[in-house]
Amino acid sequence: MRFFRIVAAIAFSAMVAAGCGSGSSTSYVAPTGPAVKTLSISARNFAFGPNKLTAPAGIIQFDLEGAEGIHDLVIQGIPGFHVEVSGSGSKASGKVTLKAGTYTFYCSVAGHRAQGMEGTVTVS
Repeated sequence: MRFFRIVAAIAFSAMVAAGCGSGSSTSYVAPTGPAVKTLSISARNFAFGPNKLTAPAGIIQFDLEGAEGIHDLVIQGIPGFHVEVSGSGSKASGKVTLKAGTYTFYCSVAGHRAQGMEGTVTVS
């Protein structure tokens, strides 16, 4: 019986430690203030429309509207940024600060990116 208590205590400690660590390292804090540009994107089955966008550097707002299915939008290299829609007519927004460069955004739902659900935003 003592063995099971020890194992349970170790497992509980590991879960608490994992929970504390994951929240601090991947938590995304959205910028405050007005966006320099708002980019409107439609998410339909296996495609974003449009999928090639441009914006000035600074705070950019992504407005995502679901046209078909459940989708999200994440930006490669921006840990924790995530905008999700849950079907036709569903809308969600998120802000991110981007410096000059080209960024790839994609749908992280299993298999969607592999089927072509990605795009780029060029920031100048």
